[in-house]
Amino acid sequence: MKVSIFIFAFFLFFETIVLHAQETEKESPFSFGADLVSRYIFRGLDYGDSPAIQPGFSFSKNSFTIGAWGSYAFIATPTGIEADLYTSYEFDFGLTVGITDYYFPSERLKLFPDSTIAPERSGTYFDYANTHYDELNISQSIKNFSISGNWGFHNMNNAVYFEAGYEFKWLQFFIGAGNKMYTSNGNFNVVNIGITASKEINVTEKYAFGISSSVILNPEAEHIHLVFGLSL
Repeated sequence: MKVSIFIFAFFLFFETIVLHAQETEKESPFSFGADLVSRYIFRGLDYGDSPAIQPGFSFSKNSFTIGAWGSYAFIATPTGIEADLYTSYEFDFGLTVGITDYYFPSERLKLFPDSTIAPERSGTYFDYANTHYDELNISQSIKNFSISGNWGFHNMNNAVYFEAGYEFKWLQFFIGAGNKMYTSNGNFNVVNIGITASKEINVTEKYAFGISSSVILNPEAEHIHLVFGLSL
């Protein structure tokens, strides 16, 4: 049943692409690009221990969005490869509700036989019970202020993570807290405090790329990260 659901979702997404492929660039509901980051830091945790390339692709129509996002580390690590699917709906008053399916590809075992990857990540994409992690996402934006809550249900042991942020023209401040998988003892604690500076650089009238730099502190783990990003 779960395999059938994945196949149906894939073909539905593909059909949507075909139906809208003729739309003009200005009206196109598609968005795609990639980020190059010096480190993949997610909610205060280091995933991959390496620079990474992070491609993304999405389709948006009438407040509904469906997309795919991935992260691929330059150096082989157990958490260095990730491929996610997500969907969300944004209401007029700034509330967004969505679901994210996180997947860690098992092909790493074949490519790197000496990998110390955990047994629960040893299945294929359709081994949903072992290789997928699902999360409910809710966020609310009020002008420059945003707050989000995330509840991990499938394979995430009901872990929760909350984050608040405030954005200026080029600066974004954020603070996040979570429990279970986000902390060393499983207790709820602050794990993600940071500031990000970003800027868009125009190359031509139709093309620009973005650069960003972040300072991220995880007080619970007593780690600090400095991350540079390039968005294409």
